[in-house]
Formats: sequence, C-alpha cells, structure tokens
Amino acid sequence: MKKAIILAVLASMFCACRQEEGTVPYTVTKIDDNAYRIEDSNASNPAGEFFDDSGNKTHFNNCSDMYLVLGDGKALLIDLSNKIQWADNADAALRKLVYDLTGDRQLTVTFTHNHGDHTGMLDAFIDEPGVFFALPRTDFEQLVSRFPDGRSYLYDEEHEFDLGGGTIVESIPVPGHTKGSVVFFLSGKDILFSGDAIGSGHGVWIFDKPGFENYIQGINNLNAYIDNSGIDKSKLRIYGGHFWQKDWFPELVDGTLGIKYINDMTVLVSQICSGEAYREPSGLDNPVLDTYFRNGSAIVVWNSQMADEMFGGSRIATISR
Repeated sequence: MKKAIILAVLASMFCACRQEEGTVPYTVTKIDDNAYRIEDSNASNPAGEFFDDSGNKTHFNNCSDMYLVLGDGKALLIDLSNKIQWADNADAALRKLVYDLTGDRQLTVTFTHNHGDHTGMLDAFIDEPGVFFALPRTDFEQLVSRFPDGRSYLYDEEHEFDLGGGTIVESIPVPGHTKGSVVFFLSGKDILFSGDAIGSGHGVWIFDKPGFENYIQGINNLNAYIDNSGIDKSKLRIYGGHFWQKDWFPELVDGTLGIKYINDMTVLVSQICSGEAYREPSGLDNPVLDTYFRNGSAIVVWNSQMADEMFGGSRIATISR
C-alpha cells in the first residue's frame, strides 16, 4: 500500500497519469540538484509487482531506470530503459522530457551495459543530430557501426565525463553481469549509478563461470575506488538499474542502497569463493540462474553446480576490502 501511495504522488507531480493519448509513460524523480531518475512507468503501468488478497500476481512492470546528470554546458543520460510498447508516442515523449530538462546543453548518451532493457529506447535519439553516444568499449566495440558516424565514440571503461561547472561523472569497470559492465560515480555527491552491475535489490545475475571470475575483479575494482576516491561511505547512495527492487528486502531497513549493501555483497562473494555461502533455490525459469546465494541484503543469482565446480569449498580468489 505504501508503494502504491508513493507512486500516486509521483504520478501527480510529474504528469504520469492514466494512459491516454498524449500522456507521458515515464516517472521522473529529482535525486540531486543536477540529477534525475527517469523510470519507464506511470500510473497506468506502475513500477513493480502487485498481488491480490489470495497472493496472485495482478500486475508486473520490471522498470528499468535512466539517469540524467546536468552540468553547466553538457548533459549525460545514462541508459535508455526498456523499449516501451505499452504506450503510444513513447519516443517523442522521452525526447521532450529529456530536452525540457537539458535545455541548450549538449546531450551525450552512455550505457552501463549492453542489455536490451537498458538500451531499449535507443530509437528515440539515434537520429537526433545534436545527440552524441559514448560507448563502453568491451560491451559495444562490435556494435559501434550501428551508431552514427561523427556522433559516437568508444571509451575504455575507466573514463571521465566533464559536464562543466565542476560536475564530473566517472565510470568504473565492474564486470560480471556482462563482460563490460560499468558503474558511474557523480563526483563530490557520494552518488553511484550502478546499472545491473551489483544488482538493485534482487541480486546481480551471473550467467557463466567467466562471469563470476569477472565479478570477483569487479567487486575489487568497486571497493578500491570507494576506498581511494574520498567518498563519504556513510552518505553513499546507490541508484540501480531497476530502482524499484530496493524495497524487496527488510535487511535494507529504510530501503536505501548504500555502503551496507556493498559490504554485504563483498562478504557474499568471498563466501561463494570459500564454498560457505548460504544458498536457496531461485525459483526462476532459467536453468543457469537456479540459485540465490545470499548474505544480508546482498544476493548473487547464479548456478550451484558452476560454483561447486569452480571452488569446491576451497577459496581460490582474493577479495579486497
């Protein structure tokens, strides 16, 4: 009920009303002076899942979030959500929403990783002459020809976007979910945009053995950056690629993803490597993703047999903290 009330308030604040001709199929939340979360939901198709009194699921929208950061002269849009097919004129509505916020700033679009639920609205901007595309190399190198010449470039996963006026966004490689997954830190704000790299509350999905090997390095990269970048750990806010999922676990107390979530995840990765992680069936309709490995608020969704074949109870990886 609380979630439904919050969604209703947001809908009224940002014109995300019932799906009718001309309505906006997005919900916008201002998260900082120069940063916004854009969710592919509105009152007609709200975020998350809902159940009737008998426990039957009556609604599900696995929203995927976009994040817009504004500097003095430039703007950076991180990810492009699911492809909206449940509302008319979604491309035009997204363009108007983003352009209204960015004004005359130069707009660059980048991505946390190459999955369709984070690149789905690409058609909204691909033919816009003033929009540029910055592509993390590992996930997008084989796809660069699909982006417009002169308005797109590849970058190595450690990269800095200077948006002007002291607004800087830094990308850090946290592979695992995909080989080239990255996260983005808003410098000086203790804000992390994590995509699916560490999960959003429902765990990070790992699809094979190399994926988990990469995730070990990814967690080490993330911890090293947090330890060495001057971030105030007590104020760290994590905005995931499916932000609505943060309400799933009471272990998060107030539903906020922060340093506790990363600490729980770091311990969990170490436990998986040592063969000591708590496991339970995932219930997902995917034979690879058959197990939830859990510790506190953190979940790794992976495969028990793969874990046993890789580690077998002996710790063979180093997790830094």
